[in-house]
Amino acid sequence: MIQDIFPHRLEHTFLNLSPLSDDYIFSFQNEKVLLKICANENLKIPTLSDFQCLCGDIKSSAVFLFCVDKTPIYLLQAQNMITLEQQCLRYFPIQVLNRILPKWSYFAGITALHLMHWYERNIYCGKCGDLLENSRKERALLCQNCGNIVYPHIAPVVMVAVVNEDKLLMTKYANRDISQWVIISGFAEIGETLEEAAKREVFEETGINIKDLKYFGSQPWGFSDSVIVGYIASLDGSDEIHIDKKELSEAAWHLRSDLPKELTDISITYEMIEALRIR
Repeated sequence: MIQDIFPHRLEHTFLNLSPLSDDYIFSFQNEKVLLKICANENLKIPTLSDFQCLCGDIKSSAVFLFCVDKTPIYLLQAQNMITLEQQCLRYFPIQVLNRILPKWSYFAGITALHLMHWYERNIYCGKCGDLLENSRKERALLCQNCGNIVYPHIAPVVMVAVVNEDKLLMTKYANRDISQWVIISGFAEIGETLEEAAKREVFEETGINIKDLKYFGSQPWGFSDSVIVGYIASLDGSDEIHIDKKELSEAAWHLRSDLPKELTDISITYEMIEALRIR
């Protein structure tokens, strides 16, 4: 999965630091990531030294995100990115990070994107309207006027693989760019356990009841600012499908010996499908 970067390690501990010349810098524009084009046409995450000739002193505006193998990673927010694109720096689709070194680039990139979403959506205090400031002690935004503290937003998502003996329930989204066969997923509601959310999502989207929920694993997923919790469940009762056409375009039982293989190995969806494939 995308977070499997061993032997590298992403360290979440907050540090009150300013960037040094060799520290990595992420910048995003319209969900694209800024990368450096090297002399051999390879791409890399830019470091502070790549920006200094373009932006002058950016140490005060670069926000510490996290470390990878003790190397600090920073974010330049949108208001600091007025004229950054130059001959050697260009914005690319974030999926390009999956094809560049170091190995941890893609996971670090979507984690940085997650935090960028949070920062850009929390410029003003939602309680009094005053400007928020970065905390120097923890990953938080502070309102000096009313004392409001805002922490990063992480939305819980449940993903459910429903098994009926030698078959797996698979679905296709409606009105989304994703056209591949996947498995059922959805956001947990306030006041709902993850197990309750799993049963509700399966029933709402397909009319299927489930039982014997078993935890499979979890995955941080910065694309949707969420953490995904995967379950495997058994069919409980009728296997007749009644799809919610607002959510799904298709739903069908697939033989586990002949499951579609359309996804890349970065997602927990892929891991769950492959774990249930009968070979």
